[in-house]
Amino acid sequence: MSKKKPLMIAFVGTSGSGKTGTMEYLTKQLTELGFKVGVAKHIHEEGFTIDTVGKDTWRHAHAGARVVIGASPNELAVIKKTSSESKFEEIAETLRNQDLDVALLEGFSAAGDGIANIPKVVTASDANGLKYTLRRTAPPILAITGLITRAQEKIGNLPAPLIDMKRESFLLTSLVRRCLRHDEMKEMLAKAAKKHGGTCIGLAVGIRAAYIASNVFQQDGSMPTKITCGTKHCIAEAFRTIFPRTPVRVEEVRNDRVLIESREAKLALQLAPKEKNKFSGIGQVLRVPDKVLFDSVNLTSR
Repeated sequence: MSKKKPLMIAFVGTSGSGKTGTMEYLTKQLTELGFKVGVAKHIHEEGFTIDTVGKDTWRHAHAGARVVIGASPNELAVIKKTSSESKFEEIAETLRNQDLDVALLEGFSAAGDGIANIPKVVTASDANGLKYTLRRTAPPILAITGLITRAQEKIGNLPAPLIDMKRESFLLTSLVRRCLRHDEMKEMLAKAAKKHGGTCIGLAVGIRAAYIASNVFQQDGSMPTKITCGTKHCIAEAFRTIFPRTPVRVEEVRNDRVLIESREAKLALQLAPKEKNKFSGIGQVLRVPDKVLFDSVNLTSR
């Protein structure tokens, strides 16, 4: 039987740019969506030990044991002594031996060629930090985030979507979820098409909008109480498929806005102007970045 290979995502950025906070958020959200998440942290400090000096496990290692296992009622720790810095491939092999869906990696930007083809999330504090990190980061890049999203700087020609973790964090969850479940939106679209009597561009756009909403509301069980669509009936039909127990209303006046409300939060999606959305087909609608489809995505707590 072949080993299950988790999706590996590297978080790359200078110290203090927001890597750890972003990873912590994503770990929590993906876990609540039912994924098994692992995290690997590359520690550069010379002489650092995970063990505690003077404890029994440290004494066994100090006596010459190459592998020491510490077992408690709730944890199992394996400490493997190495003669040199662990190569990335060794760490990747360890992750492959675990029952994981996704592994989030921090601090491996200088770990060699093994990380080159792994999807990356780049974090930065400002434009200079972003330029520096991008120069040193090989594609593919999934997203760019960090403190830079709060800075008053205009940044163009980015290789990936810029996601503000304070207002748009669920868009990063959506991106990673799509990597983990490649066919999920196609399956949602097929289900909606049966009710709709066929598929169309509008229904596909609706599936994308409802998919974003599912990343906000479904993971914690707080389903929406009301959905209002100032759009086509096709988009409303998509929401009726994904949230069958929630009332969906179509406004008479078109404003290209979708409002999803629960007792705890309100999510507003503003569709991009039509002239920006000249899609060649439904497949393209399912692939393009969220920020091509939507001019704004805003989540507020009640």
